Amino acid sequence: MGANSSSIEYSPVRQTTSGQIRGRAFHLPEDKNRVVDGYLGIPYAQPPIGKYRFKKPVEAAQWSEVKDCLHFGPRCPQTDDYFAQYINIVGKDEANCLTLNVIAPRWKSEEWPKGLPVMVWIHGGGFAIHSSSNYGAATVARNLCVKDVLFVSINYRLGVFGFFSTATEECSGNMGLWDQTLALQWVQNNIAEFGGDPTNVTIFGQSAGGASVDLLTLSPHSNHLFKRVIPMSGCGECDFAFRTKEGQAKLSIEFARYLGWRGEDDDDKGLMEWMVRQPTTRLEVGINAKKGFRHSQAGNLYFVPTYDGDFFPKPPSVLRTEIPQKDVMTGVTQNEGLFFVALGGFHKSFEGIKRFLGRIFRECDYGSEATTIQKELYEFYTKDVDPKDKATISRRMVELFGDYAINVGTYNYANKMSKCGHNVYLYNFEYFNPDGFGLFRFIFPFRGATHCTEIRYILGKGIYSKFKPNEEDHRMIQMMTEYFSNFAKYGNPNGLTDGTNDLWEKHSQADSFRYFNIQLPKSHMANDFQNRRAEFWNSAVGPKNKTKSNL
Repeated sequence: MGANSSSIEYSPVRQTTSGQIRGRAFHLPEDKNRVVDGYLGIPYAQPPIGKYRFKKPVEAAQWSEVKDCLHFGPRCPQTDDYFAQYINIVGKDEANCLTLNVIAPRWKSEEWPKGLPVMVWIHGGGFAIHSSSNYGAATVARNLCVKDVLFVSINYRLGVFGFFSTATEECSGNMGLWDQTLALQWVQNNIAEFGGDPTNVTIFGQSAGGASVDLLTLSPHSNHLFKRVIPMSGCGECDFAFRTKEGQAKLSIEFARYLGWRGEDDDDKGLMEWMVRQPTTRLEVGINAKKGFRHSQAGNLYFVPTYDGDFFPKPPSVLRTEIPQKDVMTGVTQNEGLFFVALGGFHKSFEGIKRFLGRIFRECDYGSEATTIQKELYEFYTKDVDPKDKATISRRMVELFGDYAINVGTYNYANKMSKCGHNVYLYNFEYFNPDGFGLFRFIFPFRGATHCTEIRYILGKGIYSKFKPNEEDHRMIQMMTEYFSNFAKYGNPNGLTDGTNDLWEKHSQADSFRYFNIQLPKSHMANDFQNRRAEFWNSAVGPKNKTKSNL
């Protein structure tokens, strides 16, 4: 995407609600006559700076000249963690980060006279890092858009800028979710101009992006703006995705104290005036711990969505029962925890497992039960394991982290959505290329499908390593883009069928651990999702979470 403007073939000028824009053309390598137009870095909101820094977004102002939208917009402010030099292709800019991208096939489809189905991608990164630029444009055009779908990706405020909260009207939090909602409203108002159908929108995302997809589904402010959802490796039922407003407000004040705030705890107005005056770089956070900052809340993430009484006017458990009818596709990778365990170095001993449990299961959520839960989980994951068997210890630690962060929440989400009457398709992504891990191959205790592995087979771009697909990878790309585009078009990953011979069955309450295993040479239905470990969690852990029981 780094070509000079002089070498770019321009796409047709399009009229948006804020003004005219011009993009760039991508010719498909398989057929040079087929063109996909990319409109990149389109502003959808006014700059969230000054007094607007911690406020809800405002629709972008009008412009009079044709705006060139040829390159991705800047990232929202964040610290550069985890191999940032390999994945970040744009700079950071608080003022101009609220942009979106439209990747639109120029051709028409007789099957879709009202316009092509629209797929809106919400990026992950722990609500703290990454941007839409990490996931590509040309690769999306040749992998996904060729399936007759139009693709949109969005930026939203992250970290302190997106989720700081006083739990009062001074700053109720969830600015990042309001950004996502305004971007989805932009899609409703403008996507027909690009050849898309605003009545057939699917939102999908991975990790924190998957959690965002689910949280947007819960909120009455946003859940009318799309028809289908694909939360991948993350949802609102995952512990990392949500915090009580009291817990988030306490963490926010602790962070302000760390930066030098000396006011009273109840001086919300003074605190927010002080926060607005802080330089952007002082407020940047990432996934890694900020040196010297310690907070009282459980988990590794700082600033996340909260039950604020505004974006979520009722408790999420109540809103879950009031969601308009949606089609749902959701799932995990086989070894979700592998990526995180390798980076955290928890996998080498039983002591590492104890250290992890002590960090995650704390009194703030579990009260006096915290120690009991730590002990029960330790025994569950270390039973029948030789303390000298580091290979097995690593696998158990990967299971523990994956279950805590992703697997159990995803299973419970599929169950709850199915129980509420939504059409649900549950998957487990098992395929991996053993040569596809880049530098991470040196720190992984073993190789397998892990967090982010599946993204490259949908969007065509690796997140933590470059993607040079081999023959089997190309087969998986064809398989995954077919499943995802079919779901976006028809609400069924099998395609337009009568349901009698579907390879991928709907999720069933009667057999809730049955799932679709995505693998080569052939994907198939299977039993015992993630070895049914969610049964233990739901009996031994879930009922004791005192804060979650109030949500």
